[in-house]
Amino acid sequence: MKMTLFRRKYLLFILFLFLTGATFSQDFKVSAKLDTAAMLIGDQVKLNLHFSFPSNAMIRWPILPDTILGKIQVLSRSTIDTTFSADKKNITLGQRILLTSFDSGFYTIPPIRFFYRKAGDTAVLYQQTDMLLLNVHTIRVDTTKAFKPIKGPVHIPISFREMLPWILGGLLLIVLVFFLFYFFRKRSKSEPVFTLKPRVVLLPHEAALAELEKLRVQKLWQEGRTKEYHTILTDILRTYIEARFKRNAMESTTSEIIDELTGLPEIPRESLEKLRQILVLADLVKFAKSQPLPAEHESSLVSGVAFVRETIPALHEPKSDSNQK
Repeated sequence: MKMTLFRRKYLLFILFLFLTGATFSQDFKVSAKLDTAAMLIGDQVKLNLHFSFPSNAMIRWPILPDTILGKIQVLSRSTIDTTFSADKKNITLGQRILLTSFDSGFYTIPPIRFFYRKAGDTAVLYQQTDMLLLNVHTIRVDTTKAFKPIKGPVHIPISFREMLPWILGGLLLIVLVFFLFYFFRKRSKSEPVFTLKPRVVLLPHEAALAELEKLRVQKLWQEGRTKEYHTILTDILRTYIEARFKRNAMESTTSEIIDELTGLPEIPRESLEKLRQILVLADLVKFAKSQPLPAEHESSLVSGVAFVRETIPALHEPKSDSNQK
């Protein structure tokens, strides 16, 4: 009878300790789960870790090594996610770890310990996960079937995009070969490799006659643009005088130009008078707003052409003036 009573008290004591321990640790929960317990060799599986604890506790998150048991490799670790309970009194942390293995077999992932310290307590405690099993298997080969021959390489037609670099490279090679041939041929003949085309420089009278012809074709005074017509006409003649006689005609007045040119042997007296009439009429149009007659407009252009032709240097006189107006 006494022995039976002692056994009952002993059992009650053990139950009390168990319930007390459960009460102390019920606020701290850990878990570790695999997406699948079986995987093909070389495939990947996720290990999900979770740890729930009171918000006033201090915890230390476990760090898994790069390999587990030397066979299971850790490929990556996600950031640790944080979730609060509705009353903000508990926190749940979670992390996803990507695993793989290149050796077939049955493996056990040992328990993972989560260390923590309760508020107001200096003792370091821990909770650990359950041990996990992982089966890594290879592809099953059906040995009852006959072996099949290895297929030969499959012919894939070459696309234009793949050929384009070769085409461009070939064209570049042809251009390079042609250039080298041209270069050494010129060098062997002591000829310049590149010959620049000389720029055509017109003589003063050639440029002036070309501009006067362009002015005639524009028909400015016929369109009522009288001032513009006489301005362009006198500018052509002033430019010609500066190039031909080296006088500053663009910045000089009509009287100053006439005085500068008077007495020059290259300018006949009649030609100088034609120039004076052109410049005076242009001054009246530009400054006095005069409106010459149509014949006066035409006469100024004809006199300008005549002045240029009559003052051409002897070495540059045209052979025939029959086609020039």
